[in-house]
Amino acid sequence: MLYSRGLRFLAKSLLSCLVLVSSVAMAAEPKVVVSIKPLELIASAITDGVTTPELLLQPGTSPHNYSLKPSDIQKLASANVVFWIGEDLEGFLEAPLQHYASDAKSIELMHAPDMKIQRFSSAKADDHEDHDHASHAAHIESDHGGHHHHGIYDPHVWLSPDNAIAMAAAMTQTLSEIDKDNADVYKANYSHFAEIVKKADATNKNLLSDLHDKGFFVFHDGWGYFTHHYDLKVLDVFTLSPEQQPGARHMLQLRNKLKDAGQTCVFREPQFHPAYLATMVDKLPVKVDVIDPLASEVLVQPRSYPEYLTQLSTTIQGCLTLSHS
Repeated sequence: MLYSRGLRFLAKSLLSCLVLVSSVAMAAEPKVVVSIKPLELIASAITDGVTTPELLLQPGTSPHNYSLKPSDIQKLASANVVFWIGEDLEGFLEAPLQHYASDAKSIELMHAPDMKIQRFSSAKADDHEDHDHASHAAHIESDHGGHHHHGIYDPHVWLSPDNAIAMAAAMTQTLSEIDKDNADVYKANYSHFAEIVKKADATNKNLLSDLHDKGFFVFHDGWGYFTHHYDLKVLDVFTLSPEQQPGARHMLQLRNKLKDAGQTCVFREPQFHPAYLATMVDKLPVKVDVIDPLASEVLVQPRSYPEYLTQLSTTIQGCLTLSHS
């Protein structure tokens, strides 16, 4: 009996030690939650060797019309830090962050230091009469049942390499403050990230250097940072908001613009495959290709973000080169 009691005591002691070790290990690895896949690509580079960020919006979903699931709420509730773009993109996160992640640091990266914010191209254009501005204004003021709403500032900030580096710097600072033991790792990771992004950026600029005058069409007005950075020309957008079908007048004007453009490209997004697109390009010398602002199919690893930029650049270059050959 004494032997049995001794075994039970030893087992309990070992279990207590394992729980203690596990708790220490968990404390050494901050729980990082990111809202969208592009932020996961950046965060995975900064947290490499320390922890693995958890993603809220899984590939194939869009922040424009997303509703949180119970598993998402669990992630927020256990997070130490949440990185998101901000209310202009993930409006659905505002209340949940206050209710379920009140103990976590919530970092709106759109407002991080050194970010270069620009307006939607449709909001900048004085002569952009193709869209119904009255309905656009109503769209700005409504919240679509708690989902995404467009302001005049474009929240697709990760499509600028400079902004990606600025967001990585903000992540590094935040993580170094809440996890001082690994601050040197985060800072070293940031230096490497900034270096490889700049190198990829230089390659992409060279790849796209002959395409400045070869305009193309995009599905929705979310590519302004990328096209501005690489000096590319968007001839028009199919819709201001992905969840809204363009009006009849705009579709007619788009068809006429497609005819006038001759050999060109239309880039749709994998999250949306509108039936009207095939009708719009029917019997026209127009190539349709896919570019994804949310990097849905990109494998998450430390070098993924610059590889994603290169993937976008290569797709655009390939389509435009073929369409004008």
